[in-house]
Amino acid sequence: MKKTLKATGIATAFALVIAGCSNEAVDLQVSDEEVTQEEKEETINTSSNNEGVKEFNLTVEETHWMFNEEVMEDAWTYNGSLPGEEIRVQEGDKVIVNVENQLDEPTALHLHGFPVPNEMDGVPGITQNAIMPGETFTYEYEADIPGTYWYHSHQDGARQVDKGLYGVFIVEPKDEEDYDIDEVIVIDEWSSMGMGDMDQGNMNDGDMDHRNMNDGDMDHGNMNDGHMNHGNMNSNEEGENHNMDGMTHAEMMNRMYDTPLINGKAAPEIEAIEVQEVGKTKLRFVNAGLFTQVVSIPGHSYKITHYDGQAVNEPEAIQGTPFRIAPAERFDVEIELDQTGAWGIQIYAEENKERLDAIVPLVYEGYEDNDLETEEASSSFFDISSYGETKEVDYGEITREYEMILGTDDGGETCTINDKQFPNHESYEVEEGDVVKFTIENDTEVDHPMHMHGEFFNVISKDGTPISGSPIVKDTLNIRPGETYEIVFEAKNPGIWMFHCHEFHHANAGMMAEVRYKGFAPDFTVDPDIPNKPE
Repeated sequence: MKKTLKATGIATAFALVIAGCSNEAVDLQVSDEEVTQEEKEETINTSSNNEGVKEFNLTVEETHWMFNEEVMEDAWTYNGSLPGEEIRVQEGDKVIVNVENQLDEPTALHLHGFPVPNEMDGVPGITQNAIMPGETFTYEYEADIPGTYWYHSHQDGARQVDKGLYGVFIVEPKDEEDYDIDEVIVIDEWSSMGMGDMDQGNMNDGDMDHRNMNDGDMDHGNMNDGHMNHGNMNSNEEGENHNMDGMTHAEMMNRMYDTPLINGKAAPEIEAIEVQEVGKTKLRFVNAGLFTQVVSIPGHSYKITHYDGQAVNEPEAIQGTPFRIAPAERFDVEIELDQTGAWGIQIYAEENKERLDAIVPLVYEGYEDNDLETEEASSSFFDISSYGETKEVDYGEITREYEMILGTDDGGETCTINDKQFPNHESYEVEEGDVVKFTIENDTEVDHPMHMHGEFFNVISKDGTPISGSPIVKDTLNIRPGETYEIVFEAKNPGIWMFHCHEFHHANAGMMAEVRYKGFAPDFTVDPDIPNKPE
């Protein structure tokens, strides 16, 4: 069933900041007030560096951000932008990112999904000390694996990412297919009630003493149990009672998050994707938020070509079937531009559609004044386990097997892995060269998007049934209530790597573990005076 929406007031420009040739050194911090647009472009394009080296400067700062003409908040940003400036490089580039902290509290930057060396992983107390106010930390790595990734703070993530500290990182392959349009759609949500600052028991504003994390052992000393005590949170907002007493965490999330964001903007300022008939569009969907989202693309057939930046084997065209994208996941979608008109891509939080429901206009040239057409979402969803063509993959002989039971011992206020709660967490030991299998079971009533740092993994079965479609290579896998998945990876990137739920409040409530290489020792010294908060 088609629906129409008024297009009045919807902006139709969709701007991207893209790095140029492979020998550029790019300073993304250039003020529009200090230089003209031409001077800014000249500054970006003429800064020289060694061939194949891309250098970026990111300043972490508070910015008064306009979501639309009526909603303005103090967000935390990279270079004054929400999302942070897009970092786009080519396969084979050496990437240097200088992060300067101008906040009044520590921060750090994690490159999500890309397998960097352990010391570049950006997890305070595990791979580095947090970047203190006024200090700069430099991250360096080789962009040797193409894909769609993102970056975000890993210091007190439930708060800092929620306030805006995230951006997109793209590695273009050497043999990149030509697209008429290549756009990023970053999905997030905002709480007018300040969810990111809410009191989570004694886990907020430095009460969690993480300073005794010697050599990455994450010994947090006298920490509290991590109960997500949200207190008596009331609102006098007209027409609605926001008393949170007795609510579960999921219920409070649904009540408090009320503003859907697309690329940092709320309706009616969500920018349109302008296209022409007869072409091919690549849309990179990135979920930087806390809710599992549903994406419905109307009127067109499309292919899902990549999961978390990794290619799907022989993806087939589908139409009228929405797909879910959980926190931290990425889906690359290829759309054939053969249906002229003005269309509305609907994106809504599956468990909070009443408050978090957005439309991204996809508008053909000449149809800018038309009403947007949408489609009634189907009751069936895209199934990752049977999509694409099967392909034989030699995982090698499995040398280690582990279980990961995702649970809670109090109905959701705390979150556990194998009945253990961070910082008294589960630690999985591996050796370089191991082929490791995890069986992950969700024994709770909510989604848990599980993210493993440092490695990609292969998804080999769902609920006891082997994957029947394309091989699935990911870094984040959403485990829905009652589901069980088996994943396999080869241990080839030595380090201490976090394995945690990417609904940051769940991580904050204890759903964190680590994969530790036997004999590995971090090459930094934990500073006891720095309040490292890795969750």
